[in-house]
Amino acid sequence: MLIPFIKLMKDVDGDGNCGFRAIAGLLGLGENDWVQVRHDLLLELNNHRDEYVVLYGSHERVKELTHILLYFENSPSFDRWMTMLDMGHLIASFYNVVLYHLSLQQCLTFLPLRSPPVTLADRRKIAIGFVNGNHFVQVFLEAGHPVPPIVVLWRVHHHPCALECIY
Repeated sequence: MLIPFIKLMKDVDGDGNCGFRAIAGLLGLGENDWVQVRHDLLLELNNHRDEYVVLYGSHERVKELTHILLYFENSPSFDRWMTMLDMGHLIASFYNVVLYHLSLQQCLTFLPLRSPPVTLADRRKIAIGFVNGNHFVQVFLEAGHPVPPIVVLWRVHHHPCALECIY
């Protein structure tokens, strides 16, 4: 249902860091700042480890995410690629953005877990697309597009202050 609202999709290098490259570009960094995105998400995960253990259900899953993020070379193996259902919470929370994840299988909205309300004018929204079953791209949506469903885990694990800023 969002296809008619896509005004542009921008490809990024497909070297296994494409998800991190796409996020870097969407945030206004250079695509080659994917290393910074990995560092930032690792910082988010470590600074709020106890919360993410509860959200993801185990210390083991948090260790797996740490393993994914702790790679700062080109051409990572499959076990180091971005997994959006996990990284979406980290991205939205660290960068204080509304993140739309779009794919043919599932479209979701990730919201910051613990941010105080942000005015509509100051709210940043970014969209990332998952294509061909193995690649992320930057997506730019038309104004007035429908909003994909909010991820269920956000509804269960957000801080009370974040509830005031339903996007």
